[in-house]
Amino acid sequence: MLTYLNKDEDAELLPRLKLISPGASLREGIDFILQGRTGGLIVIGDSHDVIELIEGGFQIDCAFAPTRLYELAKMDGAIIISSDLKTIRYANVFLKPNTSIPTQETGMRHQAAERFARQTGKVVLAISQRRNTLTMFWGDHKYVVRELTPLIAGANQTLLLLDRYVEVLNISLAALNRAEISGTVMLPEVVYVIQRTEMVRRTETELNKYLIELGNEGKSLQFRSPEFTSELKEGLLVIRDYYRGREEEEAEVYERIFKLSSQSLAESDNISVALGYPRDVSSYDKTLMPRGYRILSRFSRLPMSVIENLVKKFNNLQAIFDATIDELQEVEGVGEVRAAMIKDELESYSILG
Repeated sequence: MLTYLNKDEDAELLPRLKLISPGASLREGIDFILQGRTGGLIVIGDSHDVIELIEGGFQIDCAFAPTRLYELAKMDGAIIISSDLKTIRYANVFLKPNTSIPTQETGMRHQAAERFARQTGKVVLAISQRRNTLTMFWGDHKYVVRELTPLIAGANQTLLLLDRYVEVLNISLAALNRAEISGTVMLPEVVYVIQRTEMVRRTETELNKYLIELGNEGKSLQFRSPEFTSELKEGLLVIRDYYRGREEEEAEVYERIFKLSSQSLAESDNISVALGYPRDVSSYDKTLMPRGYRILSRFSRLPMSVIENLVKKFNNLQAIFDATIDELQEVEGVGEVRAAMIKDELESYSILG
């Protein structure tokens, strides 16, 4: 059965969306087809397994041009384009995928597109003549390309959400700073920061998908996007600072949190369990001590390899605070100058937060 997209499949979707985003030569040809309401069937890729599954039509081997694509789409058959999108290889061909492959589609063009995509793994574009829509199939996946007007509206709404989420994340990180300085960090504070961080990360991913799908039409939105790279980096390091478990389990902790549904993410207990703490967040009354990754990452001249060595040596941020310059110099990658810099930075942080 054909699977529909979820957040884990964005990595596969986005590079394929770029092929057909506004401004791309292929999209220009597709827009001509949509405007002409002729419908069409386009396969991207001309490997041996593709050629074996076509018959009829004619080999054309001409340079790709949007107008050529439009003219060839007026014929009933499919068009085969080279993988690099530079050459139209075949036109008016009949696709003959295995008809025993199940399909959820109703129209013959979309049925052929789905089966061909599933059998070959290639991107197949089906342009509906009746509905005047563009659907992309690849492997077991399907994506209906959205119209520009709702796309732009959705992108603007997502941008507003991202602005709001980044502001809240900044506030929550500042509160965590104060708690870490005073040694009063509690589990609910950590969970809250992680929730805000993940909301920013997911919203940024969604905005990126909009921008890719909008292509040239989304350039103005790119300039309006908030600058939040450092906040997101810090928020993600909160997970590394506070998860409870062995070092080799770190990637699993991130994966558990990233895979939570939006509803599950909103429930603090799920974050607590993912971090290795009891489910009931409010009942956990012990203060927590960060390892120190997040705060140390703020120091511009301190590479992550040295930060990892510091955490490995001292185990937590408080021990790093208390370490003398001589003790800091015992860490691989830390000389006298760097040790003094770390002490100065930590003292400034304890004052300013």
